[in-house]
Amino acid sequence: MKRILIPALAAAALLASCSEWTETENKDFLPQIRQDDPAALAAIREFKAGEHMVTMMIVKGSTTAPNRQNQHLTAMPDSVDFFLMTDVDGLHPTIAAEIAEVRTKKATRTLNIVDYTTIRDAWSALKDAAADSGNEGDYTDDKFADYCRTETEKQLANCDRYGFDGLVVSYLGGIDSSAAMPFVEAVDKWHRANPDKLLFFRGYPSYIAGVENQTIVAECDYVIILTEKAAASVAISRQVREQLTSGVPSDRIVLEASIPSIAEGGDDAQVGATVQVAAQWVMDPKTSSTVKCDKVGLAASNAQDDYFNTPTYKRLREAMAILNPEPENDSENENDDEK
Repeated sequence: MKRILIPALAAAALLASCSEWTETENKDFLPQIRQDDPAALAAIREFKAGEHMVTMMIVKGSTTAPNRQNQHLTAMPDSVDFFLMTDVDGLHPTIAAEIAEVRTKKATRTLNIVDYTTIRDAWSALKDAAADSGNEGDYTDDKFADYCRTETEKQLANCDRYGFDGLVVSYLGGIDSSAAMPFVEAVDKWHRANPDKLLFFRGYPSYIAGVENQTIVAECDYVIILTEKAAASVAISRQVREQLTSGVPSDRIVLEASIPSIAEGGDDAQVGATVQVAAQWVMDPKTSSTVKCDKVGLAASNAQDDYFNTPTYKRLREAMAILNPEPENDSENENDDEK
């Protein structure tokens, strides 16, 4: 994929969207732009309309009113292309309103994550509780199919309910995807009925690609593959290569890396590659030839924790600078040639 260079105003906009905390004063060492500055917002939209490496943030929704800046979509880095949102059941109206606001002002689109693991974990918890009370017969594998389909349809309904631009199908289940068939079928039915909505696949596409008659893997806009415990380039390449089996498109690969959790110890809690290392892998031409895929961008999980770094969203901004570097100064190049 060709890369374009960020216009000057869009580059400045990378540093925006970091204002004060609601309760206490927050020193922000980054230059500020006004969120209603027409020229800056136009530059952001122009940048996103052109060819560039995409960036995504996985963020959490909330049923309560946001009371911290990192809960607001409008306060997140302006040059991020997509917000991928979890925890959207009962989404607070303030957050739902910001989905439309960032779309209109910044051309940032927001998708809700439909997650098989969430459904399976909830079922396992119900089954364990029933076993303690002697009612485990109510939670057989046959009955899971109906439960899975119902819960998947509930998650899918949130897309229209809150005005999302599409959805992310997240499958991190086992290689035997037979138990997930109701999940796949429900998503595929939704996709056929909503062809104009964005559709991303996240997780293990090779485990789903062979499911008969499904279209979600082949027709998704992006395939997001996790680094998981792969911390360096060779291991990342192996992780991605293992998922690029028959039926999985290789021309739209996005690599997902995580931001260390502050609650679990910050830097010591890093799992897999950092977002900076992941960005370098995406931009390394050698990995394209060894893995035989087209890499088009980066997703950051646990992204809201990066707000608390100094400067705010430090890791994510460094990764974005690697993905879409600023143009070199022509006059400096000429001086270098004369030396």
